[in-house]
Amino acid sequence: MKKLTDAGPYFYAIAIAAFGVIQLVTQNFLTGLFPVPAGLPWRVFWVDLCSILFLLAGAGLALRVRPYLAAALAGYIFFLFFFSVHLPKMLTDIYNPNAWSPAFEALMLGSGAFIIADNVANDDGSGGTPHRRRSQATGIAAVAGIYLFALSLVVFAVLHIRYNTYILTLMPEWMPAHKFLAYVVIAGFLGSSFSLFTNLKVPLASGLLGTMFLLWVLTLHGPRVFGKWNVETEWASLFVSLAVSGIAFSIYRRATAAGIDWEPGGLLAEKGMVRSSDRSALAHKGKVRQAESCE
Repeated sequence: MKKLTDAGPYFYAIAIAAFGVIQLVTQNFLTGLFPVPAGLPWRVFWVDLCSILFLLAGAGLALRVRPYLAAALAGYIFFLFFFSVHLPKMLTDIYNPNAWSPAFEALMLGSGAFIIADNVANDDGSGGTPHRRRSQATGIAAVAGIYLFALSLVVFAVLHIRYNTYILTLMPEWMPAHKFLAYVVIAGFLGSSFSLFTNLKVPLASGLLGTMFLLWVLTLHGPRVFGKWNVETEWASLFVSLAVSGIAFSIYRRATAAGIDWEPGGLLAEKGMVRSSDRSALAHKGKVRQAESCE
């Protein structure tokens, strides 16, 4: 399990780099994930700029060249799209599931970027120690990202319940017990979100969630891509699932690295004041409880 979860940031890096490649090939924003209005001035320029930034972020994260900055860059891009494109569209068409789904996909991917950024902030490629203020900022962003990620899971669970008939049509015919599997997915979303909100069994929930999304890549999206290799939305869906799998595995790493990073009511951890490596060092010195009591 450790080897699989250690690959989480690389799954995410591959996915966002793939977004850049797809956009460069199609010379358009990802139609499902980034529904940018057709009348955007200098559209091709913005498409190419966004694509290059995705490629830089993916390469930096995968090659461990300033991985903190690379992950944060990806997060800023996704949040920019969420607030400038998705949120206005969702608020003006609140009953349209086609507005909610890509909006919360972008929110998940942006939140996950800051979770990963916090995980790699101790090693930004320079070999030095990260600035304490930056460490605190990424800690706060990561904790907020975990709750936004959990909120997105709740939204997707509701969408799966409401549009269950459509969800069943997406499953390959060779899969048995379509309805049962659909309910398993819903239970997985709700169970994982509950775990993240309450900090109960986080490694178990995030590990299972990451495995579920990775299985989707292999058994659902992979075959669909090979059957429709020239359909951009199929490729985008595959890499969204791969990215979410990477985020879930990164949460697993965060929760298991030298103890839980955030605890119910633990203000020290919630504020990002103590990172996993700091807690480990303090633990060796027998000062964890003293630090928490001082906070």
